Amino acid sequence: MNTKFFAKLAVRNIRSNMQTYLPYVLSSTMTVAMFFLMVSLLTNEFVQGRSSTLPMLFGFGAVVVGMFSFIFILYTNSFLIKRRKKEIGLYGILGLGKKHVAKVLMLEMVLTSFFSITAGLITGQVFGKLFFMFLNYMLNLPEPMEYTGSLDKVLLTAALFIGIFLIGLLYNISQVTFSNPIKLLKGRKEGEKEPKGSIVLFILSVGLLAGGYWISLSIDNPIDALQYFFIAVLLVIVGTYLFFISGSIFILKALKKNKKFYYRPGPFISISGMLYRMKQNAVGLANICILATMVIVALSTTVAMFVGTEETLDNRFPFENAVTIYGGEQEESAGNSQLPEMEQIKTTIDEQTAAADLKIDQLESYRYQTLLGMLEKNKFVIPESTSLTDFTSIVSVIILPLEDYNQWTDETMELGENEALYYHSKDTLKGQTLSLGEQTYQLQKMAVVPGDIESQGELLEILVLVLPSISEIEKVTQNYMQQNPDTFIAGLSGTINWDTTGSPAEKAAYAADLKAVFNDTPSMSYESKEMNRDEWYGMNGGFLFLGVFLGLLFTIGTVLITYFKQVSEGYDDREKFQIMQKVGLDQKMIKDSTRLQIVWMFFLPIIIAVIHIAFAYPIIQKMLVVFGITNQKLLILSIIGVIAAFSLIYWLIYRITSKIYYNIVK
Repeated sequence: MNTKFFAKLAVRNIRSNMQTYLPYVLSSTMTVAMFFLMVSLLTNEFVQGRSSTLPMLFGFGAVVVGMFSFIFILYTNSFLIKRRKKEIGLYGILGLGKKHVAKVLMLEMVLTSFFSITAGLITGQVFGKLFFMFLNYMLNLPEPMEYTGSLDKVLLTAALFIGIFLIGLLYNISQVTFSNPIKLLKGRKEGEKEPKGSIVLFILSVGLLAGGYWISLSIDNPIDALQYFFIAVLLVIVGTYLFFISGSIFILKALKKNKKFYYRPGPFISISGMLYRMKQNAVGLANICILATMVIVALSTTVAMFVGTEETLDNRFPFENAVTIYGGEQEESAGNSQLPEMEQIKTTIDEQTAAADLKIDQLESYRYQTLLGMLEKNKFVIPESTSLTDFTSIVSVIILPLEDYNQWTDETMELGENEALYYHSKDTLKGQTLSLGEQTYQLQKMAVVPGDIESQGELLEILVLVLPSISEIEKVTQNYMQQNPDTFIAGLSGTINWDTTGSPAEKAAYAADLKAVFNDTPSMSYESKEMNRDEWYGMNGGFLFLGVFLGLLFTIGTVLITYFKQVSEGYDDREKFQIMQKVGLDQKMIKDSTRLQIVWMFFLPIIIAVIHIAFAYPIIQKMLVVFGITNQKLLILSIIGVIAAFSLIYWLIYRITSKIYYNIVK
C-alpha cells in the first residue's frame, strides 16, 4: 500500500466526517487568525505610535491567545478522535496495521492543519485590512491607519500552530498505539468515569482567583496598577480554568446530593450527563468565560476613553493656554531666582493677544518649588536618592509663596511665622502640623488649588504648601539640598495660565503663533488645549479602534467555540437520548432535560465573567487614570452597556445553537 492510497483514505475520512470536521477546521482557522492578528499588531506603526504601553498589552494578549489556542485545539481534537474510535478500530479488524492507521491519521492532520493555518493567515490578513479600512472611514482620524503583515509574524504563527497540531497528532497516535481494535470499537460507547474532583485543585483555584481579586482591590496607585495588572490577569485565567474543572464538579455533586431536586427526570438526566463529561465541558466553559471577559474589558475601557476625551482635555488643560518657566540647576549656596522674566512673558502674551484681535478672559500665574520625598504621618521625610524612583510611595511637594496665592485668588490671606496653607491629594494628613526640614508648620487648608496642579494628584500623590515668603521657600530648599547633596534640585519655576475669547479657529491660529514664540526658548514651554485636541482625539480614537477590533475578534472566537461545542456535545449526547426515547422518554422531557444543560453551559461563563469584571474594576479604573480618565460614572456606564450588548449577542447565540443541539439529539 503506497502513500497515494493512504492519502485517498485520509481525504475520504475527512469528507465522511464533515459534520464534525467542518466546525473543527473553522474554529482552528479562527484561532490561527486571532493569533496572527495579535502578533501582527505588535509591530504595527499605528499601535507603536499610540502609546508605549500598547505593544506590551498586545504582547500579553498574544500570549493569552496562544495559550487559549493550545487548550482549545487539543480539546476539540480529543473530541474528534473519541468520535472516530469505532471507525479506527474497524480498520484494525479489517487488517490495517497500527502503523498504517497512524499514517492515515498523520495525513488527515497534515491536510486539516495545512488548511487551517493557511486559511487562518489569509483570513487574518484580509480581516485586518478590511477592518482598518472600515474604522478609518468611521472614525475619520487625522492620519489613516494602515494594517500590514510581515513574514516573521507569518512564520511565528505557522510554527506555533504546527507545534500544537503535532501534539494533537501524537495524542491521536497514542490512542491507536496503546489500544486494541476491540477496545476501540467500544470506545464511543464507553461512558466516562464519574470525576471525583480534587479538593486540592478546588482550593488552589479559589486561592488563585482570590489572589487576582486581592491585587485589584488593594491597588491604590495607577503606577502599581500598570505593574501588577498582568500578574492579576494570569492568576485569574489559571484560577478560572481550575475552578471550572474542579468547582463545577463540586457544584454538580452538591446538586446530586439534593434528592428532592435531583430525582426528577429533567435534573436527573442533565446533571448526571454533565457530571460524567464535566472534564471536557469545563475547558470549553472556561474558554468562553475568558473570552467574554476580554471582550467586556477591551470594549468598555476604550469606549470610556473615547467618550471621555473632552473631559480628559478639560482635566489635563484647565486653561486654554499655559506657559511654564523651568528653574535651572542651583548650587547649595545660591538663592532661588525671583523669576523676573514672568512679567516679560505676560507682556509678550498681552502683545500677541492684541495682535490676534482677542481678549484675555482669565489669567493666573504663580511661582513654585518642587521637592520629592515621603510622608510619614505628619513629617516630610527625605529618603535616600535611590528611593526617589519608587513613585508609589513618593510625594511631590509643591511650594508656593503667599504673595502669588493672594494674587490669583484675589484674597488678602496673611500667614504668621511657621504657618502654612496646604492641599493634600490623598487628604490623609493627621493633625494640624507638618514637619518640613527643621521647621514645623501649623496647617490650614487652602480655599482654592491651582487646577493644573490639582489634576496631577490623580497620578501622583501631591502636597501643595503655601509659605509666607520666597525667603521661607529658599530656607526649606537649602535644608533639602543639605540632606540630599547628590540629588538634582531645580530652581524656582513658574506657570502662567490663561483663557481668551474667540472662535476655535482663531484660538488655534493664536496658539500656533505663541508656540513659535515660546517653544524656541529651552527654559520654557507652551501648551494649548486647542492644539492638543486633535492629538487626544486621534489617540483615543485609536484606542477605540483597537478595542472594537479586539472585541469583535474575541466575540467571533466565542461564537465559533460555542457553536462547535454545541455541535460536538449534541453528537456526543445523541445516542444517549435515543436510548432514553426507547425506554419511554418523550420529546417534551428530552427538551426539558436539555434546557437545563444548555442554560448551565451558556449562562455560567457570562456570570463568572461579570464577577471577574466586578473585581477587576478597581485596577482597571486606576490604569485608566494614566490615560487621563477619572470619571468613574462614565466607566461604570461603559461596562454596563458593553455587558448588556454582549449578553444580547450571547443570548442570540444561545437561541440558535440550542435549536441545533436539540435537533441533533432528538
